Amino acid sequence: MMNRSLAAVRARHCRGAAALGFSLVELLVAITLGLFLVIGLITLLVSNTTNRTELDKSSRQIENGRYAVQLLSDDIEHSGFIGSQAQSSFAAPPVVPTACPIVTPPDYTPLGYTSATLPALSSIPLSVYGVAATPACLSHVKLGTARLMVTRLSTTALTAAGAAGTGETYVQFSNCPDTATDSTQLVIAGDAGPFPLHEKDCVTKTPLRKVIQRIYFVADCNVCTGAGADTTPTLKVAEYSGGANVVTPLVEGIENLQFDYGIDMNNGGAPGCYVSDPASPQAAEILPSRCPQTTPTAYVWTNAAANWQNVVAVRIHVLARNAEQSGGWKDGRTYDMGLPVPGIVDSNGQATTGTVGASNDGYKRHVYSAVARLYNVSGQRELQ
Repeated sequence: MMNRSLAAVRARHCRGAAALGFSLVELLVAITLGLFLVIGLITLLVSNTTNRTELDKSSRQIENGRYAVQLLSDDIEHSGFIGSQAQSSFAAPPVVPTACPIVTPPDYTPLGYTSATLPALSSIPLSVYGVAATPACLSHVKLGTARLMVTRLSTTALTAAGAAGTGETYVQFSNCPDTATDSTQLVIAGDAGPFPLHEKDCVTKTPLRKVIQRIYFVADCNVCTGAGADTTPTLKVAEYSGGANVVTPLVEGIENLQFDYGIDMNNGGAPGCYVSDPASPQAAEILPSRCPQTTPTAYVWTNAAANWQNVVAVRIHVLARNAEQSGGWKDGRTYDMGLPVPGIVDSNGQATTGTVGASNDGYKRHVYSAVARLYNVSGQRELQ
């Protein structure tokens, strides 16, 4: 009986204590702990958001750099393409095409293709050419960056009927061995022709291929005029199309572009060494320790036209930056952009040294490099 009464008293006491609630101290402790939890969650959220933003910036930069190198590599590797044709001998050296050509039909000489009556050889343009002076059709070109012209014919073959009305310029080659039927190696004309050349049977007409001439360069803006003008460095291309030179933005965030040119010194199809400017190689670049001389006849570096003709590979160097600055970041790094280019100065008026100095700003940067082979030049030499 006594044990039951004691248990009942204790039960009533406990029920009464439970109804008393929290003390002020306990409430303040609970609020403080809750605040710490909220602060922790906010800090985690901000950190994740910042990391996500930086990851997005880096991902865009990586993709922009990769895409720029891919675009340049693909076009360089197709440079010099003229399609399938029986005659591989043309007038030497190849013609240096006019950058940003102004063509007045029937004179298509600025494009580098000229037709000659056999047995004289017709001319085709150089596959690649470094444009030293800025041509008229390029504007807002970033100081200290290189410009590369690529020439070739389209990989898409058309009939004369398919080309009609396109407004483009086409080249047709002859495969007919009978000079009485085809008196020239090639014909270049607008979409209306005429295109009289034949296949090996000297009856079937050969296909037409569109002339492609592109100049790749870096501009210091994407949208350069108007209310939406910006200062985002952008890889652009000026392409001869429809009788005009059309400039098109390709990749944003490309801040610098440089090229090194691999020279075939023995006509074997492989580069013997690389130079920054085939038109005028620097003495330090062509020392025997870097460019072993060919035997029994030493390679002659003073012939600019021959040097450009012997370019069989191009090293591409692209400097890409983030589209936006990163808080707390200061770019104090230098970037290797290949060989120094004589005569080219940076935005500070200083001669380039092959490297891009520290910018000391909040943009993160990265260099992307690749080697593109000129298959249509080197491949033929390997078979000789």
